[in-house]
Amino acid sequence: MRKRCPRTSFTLIELLVAISILGLLIAILMPALSGARKRAKAAICLTRLRTMGQGLVLYANANKDVLVPGRMPKLDDDNWRIKVVGGLKYRPSFLTMMESQVGIPPFDDPQPSKTSIDRHGQPGDRQNYASEQYVCPEVPDWTDERNGAYGYNYQFLGNSRLLYSEEPTSYKNWPVQSSWVQSPAQCVAVADSLGTAASFPTNARAPYEENDFGDSKSGRSVNAKGNEGFNLDPPRVDPERGEMAHLKSTGLARTSLHMRHGRTGNVLWVDGHASGETLESLGYKVDPDGVVNFEGDNRLFSIRREDKAWVHDE
Repeated sequence: MRKRCPRTSFTLIELLVAISILGLLIAILMPALSGARKRAKAAICLTRLRTMGQGLVLYANANKDVLVPGRMPKLDDDNWRIKVVGGLKYRPSFLTMMESQVGIPPFDDPQPSKTSIDRHGQPGDRQNYASEQYVCPEVPDWTDERNGAYGYNYQFLGNSRLLYSEEPTSYKNWPVQSSWVQSPAQCVAVADSLGTAASFPTNARAPYEENDFGDSKSGRSVNAKGNEGFNLDPPRVDPERGEMAHLKSTGLARTSLHMRHGRTGNVLWVDGHASGETLESLGYKVDPDGVVNFEGDNRLFSIRREDKAWVHDE
């Protein structure tokens, strides 16, 4: 009699059952894996904000208690500019101003004027960050220094826009000393910024625009996510006497916190700690269609813990 050999192959039914089980397991695990990735990115973002917080404190210590300005104003195609690692940088933002305190250069080829071009083909006033330190991992393509991922509470902490164009040091609200902040642990310094898309309904917001440096209008759509992201407007703004990121003849548009980490956005406070927050927890008022309106509570942005909009004559 012949000896029966053991079967070594699967039947079609067994193979289909195995595939079905694998598919079910993948369907169960995918949301968990996706959530884990998002939590990891949020944690990295918080770490980067805390590093910026160290730079914020050290900058004030090195500059007679003065907090960093939002962005130096444009006087002409060559000024303002400061010396950074690698050369001179034209119109530095708050992140660039803190370079030596943070200890990580933002640019690998800083440019001294608006018209000068770096090795990547980028003009001096719209360079891309070369270091991941200044980019949120949830939006890794938001690298433009103008349309960046992180916005500064410039209205209350360092509004260095000019009040009078003919006076190059007539800053609207700068210098501001850190000792003036009554509750540093309850005053926003930097946060994930949505940009001026905050002024538009959720379904009318355009994707982030990378700047095509051959087109002066590229990367400037007011309804695009990240537009003027380096500015972070507080919840309450005055559309007549106040300030916001977009003050153009084409209309007003304000920025806000961007809840890009699930249901929260990350916030750096003046004392250097960082946390995940919602629009509502920071005082923003959101319409049913997603528009962040002009009425909110400014107590977590004001240096005096006041629910008042910042205006030019105060």
